[in-house]
Amino acid sequence: MSTNPCAPFSLPEIVTALNNGVGMAAGETPLTITEARFTWPMAGTLLRLIDPEATAADIGQYDTLRAQIETGYAIPELPDDGRRWTRDQVSEAVNWAVDQGANAERGGCADDLDNLLVNAVMSLLDDPHAEFEDVAVENYGEEPETVSRWARDAAA
Repeated sequence: MSTNPCAPFSLPEIVTALNNGVGMAAGETPLTITEARFTWPMAGTLLRLIDPEATAADIGQYDTLRAQIETGYAIPELPDDGRRWTRDQVSEAVNWAVDQGANAERGGCADDLDNLLVNAVMSLLDDPHAEFEDVAVENYGEEPETVSRWARDAAA
């Protein structure tokens, strides 16, 4: 996988990685992506990319997007408006959004399922064809079933 921190990613590429990464993480649990633990990071990542100074209080403006995700099971396609973000910027945004969502939705810190979400999104940003097995081995050095069990336990 490419991990060039300077590689520019478009909004459509980021949205695809978010949708597929969240789908991958949710797929290892009995949960669906309509759960707030997934819609919050999806909307929050976009917020943070657009406004790096955004706070958790600002996520309210993305409630419409969260509602669309909850009914459509994905972030709607967004046009390429020419803006680009580095891998580091995307990573910061996804991690921030996951942390804010964990605090807001569960009153705590990110857990194993949240970490899988982040790793899946970033892996898919680097390689859109990555599979769950790739994410498990490359990010955790573990067998996929072990990582899947961690995700299921965190979802319980």
